[in-house]
Amino acid sequence: MIDRVLYLFSEGIRGVLRTKITAIATIITIGITSSFVMITAQFGENISKFVEIVRDQYELQIFFKENVDEIKALEIINELNAFEEINSTRLITKDQAAKIFEDEFGENIFDVLDYNPLPYGSIVEISPRNDNSFNISLLSGKILNIDGVDEVRYQGRLISLVERYYRFFYIFLTLISCLILFATIILISNTIRLTIFARKDLIKVLKLSGATNNFIKLPFLLEGIFEGILGSIIASVISFLSFETINYFLSIFSNYTFSWSFTLNLTLVFTIIFFSWIGSVRAVKKFI
Repeated sequence: MIDRVLYLFSEGIRGVLRTKITAIATIITIGITSSFVMITAQFGENISKFVEIVRDQYELQIFFKENVDEIKALEIINELNAFEEINSTRLITKDQAAKIFEDEFGENIFDVLDYNPLPYGSIVEISPRNDNSFNISLLSGKILNIDGVDEVRYQGRLISLVERYYRFFYIFLTLISCLILFATIILISNTIRLTIFARKDLIKVLKLSGATNNFIKLPFLLEGIFEGILGSIIASVISFLSFETINYFLSIFSNYTFSWSFTLNLTLVFTIIFFSWIGSVRAVKKFI
């Protein structure tokens, strides 16, 4: 049994060595194209973390209408707390509003007027989310529909712009990744096909000697997997070195650096190997 397993593995490796030029070209192509997927995925992960940090800093300033008293203000606060998008609320009383006015403008409101015209209000923090469905404008509209709310202010233009481009980037990455993985299937399939044609006489001998189809097919399947493993290793090295180089230059100008996720990279490695296996299966089913 052990001899059989060793034979199948050795045949898979020999298959790679027999078609050296084709196999090396396939492995290098998989490595280069897959490195693009890995690099963009790592950048996407970093951008996603940045977007989450920005989302955590979402803060809405809500101003209530002038006729809203403390009881009505507390009712509005309760309505705000019922929104799943909202993490926390803080009531701003008229006295607190006057203090904020003094801190920002350096003048006491009572030195200007004989009364406090500033309304009740609230500071709202947004709940962190794990998807891209959050829309600050929609939430602002929902809050404005609450009876007693006069105005909603937020510094959301930059945040909305970042999220919009992040969604475009995510869609672009998904499409490009699908194309590259599909190309991986074609590359592996063509390489295995050439190997099968080169060894067709041996395949006939094995069939005549009573070898099962699975026994004949397995070395070719392993060959595709080996090529996928080698290609993904090359892609991982390119991806890691690219981030190290980028971080080296970034460290000269700033304290910010990009993180390189080993877990994400390992997931992509297994994904490439899986699609390489699909390419092998495609060729084996078609030509054996």
